[in-house]
Amino acid sequence: MLQPNALKVTMLFPIFDNDDVPFSTELWSWWLVSIVAIGAYHEFFTRGAWEGRIEYHRCVTLVLESEDQLRKVEAFLQEARERFGQDVMYFEATQVHFRLI
Repeated sequence: MLQPNALKVTMLFPIFDNDDVPFSTELWSWWLVSIVAIGAYHEFFTRGAWEGRIEYHRCVTLVLESEDQLRKVEAFLQEARERFGQDVMYFEATQVHFRLI
């Protein structure tokens, strides 16, 4: 049986601010440098609803293999919350068995 040895995290980042204005290129440049510094990631675009509003997001998944990576994600999300002007940021974590074959 496979034992969990990593965390798979999912995060959502809004494409538009609360006034439906796209976020700046500078913000997305900071975002990309920050994500890559944590580890390899995958992303796709998604649409959903929050408090009755349709929203568009960049949905990012990362596989974390260390507590240090988890601390970096948490610090990144705290800063991202401020930079994106959000009250909260979506973060979900699931234990997984991870290996490259």
